[in-house]
Amino acid sequence: MKTISKVLITGLTALVVMSGHVHAEAISSDSVMQSQYAQYNKSQLIEMVNREDVQNKLVSLGVSSDDAIARINGMTDSEIAQLNDEINQAPAGGIVGAVLTVLAVIAILDLAGVTDVYPFIRPISN
Repeated sequence: MKTISKVLITGLTALVVMSGHVHAEAISSDSVMQSQYAQYNKSQLIEMVNREDVQNKLVSLGVSSDDAIARINGMTDSEIAQLNDEINQAPAGGIVGAVLTVLAVIAILDLAGVTDVYPFIRPISN
């Protein structure tokens, strides 16, 4: 009986020492909302790149839509938020679609390293 007790105590002590510390905390609704907002912004940019007119413009400039989408997926949440802020500040009216398309194309060209208009966008490293 003593041997079994010693083995159990040794095993339990080893388990406690090796398990480390566990820390749990509540997830704030603000952090969940920020995460969902970032995903929404990213999906908006990807939808814009998937539009036929934007894809045609990208191809004419030598950038594939797959490369543009890969770069959008690699952007940080703050970069995506800044880009969407720039797009959302575009003037309203009949030319909104054209302005948004131009802003998106410029952003994608920045991503590809062809231009350097937006200082917060880092070009794709090859």
